[in-house]
Amino acid sequence: MAQTLKQFILSFFTTFFTKWLEDFFIFTGLGLIIVNTYLISVVNLNVLAGNYLTGFVLIVIGVFLAKR
Repeated sequence: MAQTLKQFILSFFTTFFTKWLEDFFIFTGLGLIIVNTYLISVVNLNVLAGNYLTGFVLIVIGVFLAKR
């Protein structure tokens, strides 16, 4: 049982870091930008700008890793 669990965890992380990492960065960046669009009237301007910048950086990292 422990060996099966170990193999599952290792195969999951291997697959995540080789195939899904780019998608994770891109979807997280898009999600952050979409959430900030709905929070425009609630959040301070400096926090909003920082969150948009973080979302943009995550998208750029995801695209860069996908091109690699």
